[in-house]
Amino acid sequence: MSLSGLNTAAIARALAQMGDRPDDHVEAFFERRERLELAPEGEACGMRLRREEGLAVRLVRERRTWLASRDEISANSLADALRQTARVLPVAPYPLPKLTAGSWSTSEPVAPLLDFTPALHRAVRRRHVAFPLLISVRQHQRWVQVVGPRLVPEAEHESFYSIVATMPSGRYGALFTQLDAAAVETVAGCLVSRFQARQAAQISTGRRPVVLAAAAAAVFLHEAVAHALEADVLAQGGGRPESAVGLRLGSPGLHVLDDPGAAPPHVARRTDDEGNQVCRRWLLRDGVVEQPLADARWANLCPALVPGAGRRGSRHEPPGPRSSYLELLPGELTLDELLSKAENGLFIEEVSRGHLDPLDGTFVLDAPYARRIRSGAIAEAVGRLRLRGTVAGLLASVRGIGREVEVAGAGWCAKGGTMLPVWASAPALRLAEVEVRG
Repeated sequence: MSLSGLNTAAIARALAQMGDRPDDHVEAFFERRERLELAPEGEACGMRLRREEGLAVRLVRERRTWLASRDEISANSLADALRQTARVLPVAPYPLPKLTAGSWSTSEPVAPLLDFTPALHRAVRRRHVAFPLLISVRQHQRWVQVVGPRLVPEAEHESFYSIVATMPSGRYGALFTQLDAAAVETVAGCLVSRFQARQAAQISTGRRPVVLAAAAAAVFLHEAVAHALEADVLAQGGGRPESAVGLRLGSPGLHVLDDPGAAPPHVARRTDDEGNQVCRRWLLRDGVVEQPLADARWANLCPALVPGAGRRGSRHEPPGPRSSYLELLPGELTLDELLSKAENGLFIEEVSRGHLDPLDGTFVLDAPYARRIRSGAIAEAVGRLRLRGTVAGLLASVRGIGREVEVAGAGWCAKGGTMLPVWASAPALRLAEVEVRG
């Protein structure tokens, strides 16, 4: 089902006619998507399959961008997109290639989808609780081929699963690269914890220490570090993105990287959605900004920035600077040591969502529940709450970093309405005196 059958050399020759200025950036983007869904119990259609494919041609010239996309991979579609993007396409010395993307495969295993829901129900029952639960499981696959006039990287393939659980107290969602026993136990634990905290008392507004478990720390870092250091977000503040380099944004000892090549095998990338090589990018080194996230356009506008972080929601959208796989380097503290320094604080196991206001740096993090910390141990639950502050203030409040790292999906990133999966590995974090609102 790959896109390796495309005649990339002929496509590159056709693209070379458009980029006739030294600083022009031109590319063709070919995409295939497949979503296999096991519908919630009780619905008539048990297994649903959705497939789509298409292409896009993009020309970037100085500060202007032209993009034309089609929902088909064919020579005529490519020719139409080339003409629309270039406005006037001269007579080509080379004929447009026959585009054969290959047939769709029907051999994808469905056993993980079929087995997950019964296994999850069994895991919940083993915890001696029962509540109404509706599970939807999806497998997502994506094949991408980028072609430029001079550079043609290898095709990329991503495969992962998404889980949505609906219960009386709300909805829960998660991303996994595999639907194994560990994924079952993770989801079951989160659902049972939410159920048990459904009638917990609300916490009063105030400032208190907070310990974020690894999964919550991953979301926190994605919103507070990755989004804050995307070149287009930095530019919204009115300055040039490279001016952030060298600024202290977090506490000493805070090391955060974005490295798509180090992600789990099913979602790792060698190149981004513009065909540029990805790199091990230090967003924060010892709390200081080192290299913001940039795509080719922003790297061209700001020579101090390095491309390789361009991601597309789909072929119908231009790429933009986004993170893929965040890493928070571990510290030396155990969870017990983190808790012992957070007396009368809160332990947050999971986060439902976060939001960053790029204009003033205000940051909020919503949690469906938390647990009090008493005598260095995790105690009773409290209800929904929100952490609030500025990005710089929250990152400067980091006072301890755990040593046990967990790899997980940080969730769906919905920046600008474009949904993209993001991944992370992180240990637990201790924050000092954070504003908490019930």
